Amino acid sequence: MEQLIIANWKMNLTFKEASNLTRFLSEHNNCHKLIIASPTPYIAYLAQNYQQLSFCAQDVSVKNAFGSYTGESSAKFFKSCGVNYSLIGHSERRTLFGETNGIVRKKAEVCIENQITPIICIGESEALRNSGSYKEFLLTQLEESLPKTDKRMIIAYEPVWAIGTQITPTIEQITEVAELIKTKYQSIVAKTMQLVYGGSVNSENCKDIINIKDISGILVGGASLNKDKLFKILNS
Repeated sequence: MEQLIIANWKMNLTFKEASNLTRFLSEHNNCHKLIIASPTPYIAYLAQNYQQLSFCAQDVSVKNAFGSYTGESSAKFFKSCGVNYSLIGHSERRTLFGETNGIVRKKAEVCIENQITPIICIGESEALRNSGSYKEFLLTQLEESLPKTDKRMIIAYEPVWAIGTQITPTIEQITEVAELIKTKYQSIVAKTMQLVYGGSVNSENCKDIINIKDISGILVGGASLNKDKLFKILNS
């Protein structure tokens, strides 16, 4: 099965750098389904000029209409530009900007209403992991963040303690969470829901992660900004 490689560029790269990297990727990706989460100012240009690639918004507004919402970016905007995915509820949105599970769910609903596949992020803190209550926390995040739908969704498991820390969970830890989600949502996993892993993914560990049962791909942060590192991941 084709694996998903989601490159989250976050708030990085100039327009020229993003354009050059996208051009390189368009010429060198033959192995996996690459989805690029570009900074918002660049995404319309990139999506229109590199239609052989898939693009992903890093966030969308809860507002599902045109109107007087200065500074917001509607799912309608992204869809009209050829963007078919959006990250929702990334840990940085949750921790730095106070997004609740309810907000995440609303944004996911807005995406689905506009034929955009939401990539809904969940993950526990180091304190929750160490306390042993992380399973209950993750299931609550899912229950409160997932919209009631039979449309396609992607769940990204990103433990907060692994993001940008160079600490990667063991294969057993990732497998445990994948099995937890599959057991809870067995009626829709493999039908309309895919699971991906993110958090300190690099060219050295990506192959082992991709090969985990029930994991359909990876969400790559820092390593996706370097063309050589991302090239290795795409060809792993």
